[in-house]
Amino acid sequence: MDAPPAAAPTIPVGGGPTQVLPREPTAFGVPPGSTALPPKRGLPVWAIVLLAVGGLLVVGCLALFGLVAVFGDQISATPTPRPTTTGSGGIVPPPLRPSSEPTPTTPPPTPTSVNTTGGIIGGISADASVVRTAEAATAQALSASAQVEAEVAALLASAKLIFSDAFDDNRNAWFTGVFEEIETDKIEGGVFKVQWTARGTSYELYEVRKFTNFIAEVDCLVYQGGGDGSCSLVFDQETDVGFYKYEVFDDYYRLFMVGSSGDPTMLSEGDPVGIVNAGGVNRLRVIRQGPQIRIFLNGTLLDTLNDSTYQGGKIGVSTNCYNESGGVEVWFDNFSIWELP
Repeated sequence: MDAPPAAAPTIPVGGGPTQVLPREPTAFGVPPGSTALPPKRGLPVWAIVLLAVGGLLVVGCLALFGLVAVFGDQISATPTPRPTTTGSGGIVPPPLRPSSEPTPTTPPPTPTSVNTTGGIIGGISADASVVRTAEAATAQALSASAQVEAEVAALLASAKLIFSDAFDDNRNAWFTGVFEEIETDKIEGGVFKVQWTARGTSYELYEVRKFTNFIAEVDCLVYQGGGDGSCSLVFDQETDVGFYKYEVFDDYYRLFMVGSSGDPTMLSEGDPVGIVNAGGVNRLRVIRQGPQIRIFLNGTLLDTLNDSTYQGGKIGVSTNCYNESGGVEVWFDNFSIWELP
């Protein structure tokens, strides 16, 4: 505490009583006119700031150590999410990508299928009279190929190309890397490669928009694995609803529906003998116009049918490995989608 100020000096005036003059106010106990600084009390400001910051750091560290001690197991057990991409033109995989075909529990919606040209098996009718041999159906498909090619050329001339990827690079943001430790995706040498080390199914969708009337194509090669591998076009995909899948092997093809639950429903199947390039590159094509679905292999129409169970959705490509030990590698190229008027 500062000492009390000294008494004001007394000045005699005219021999009368002593008069006390008022003292000028002082700042913080410093006499007027003095150049002396007032004495400092307590810690300097910079020291207080440093102490405050240090205290906050200590509290933060203690809180962090506490969280790690309590939740460390949960944090380390949380899987790293599969990366996704957004933006125009990007391809984003479905949020739940199955490692195998869905395990059905209840029947899917009843299809309204009507076979119009009779494919290798032709629709899903149980009537044995409409089921013909694969060789006869294939012969008819080959004989009608010239007329069909002209019709497809006219459709392509009127269609609008929406998407095309030759896989010269990954500009469309396909997933690349290892997925669930059994699937490896990569783009190299101008193709998209899917390698399997166990049984599984892959799906990659063009996520930007949905289609109702369209032409979809892709070139595919089962590079390794032979009959244990296949490639497919997926279309009319709606999350939690279902989709169609056109799948091709070296000696077999099928078109079927996959619902969110229930057994897949077969629409068409057969042996494309004389049409498929076993061990080579095959071009898969689907043309969807209203309820009509046409599936092609290497430019040849395999089957035409009508089905309106799923009407519009996303389009994508798919691979399958049916060997528990893997050993399958599938290559994709020239994936294209046209919108029909």
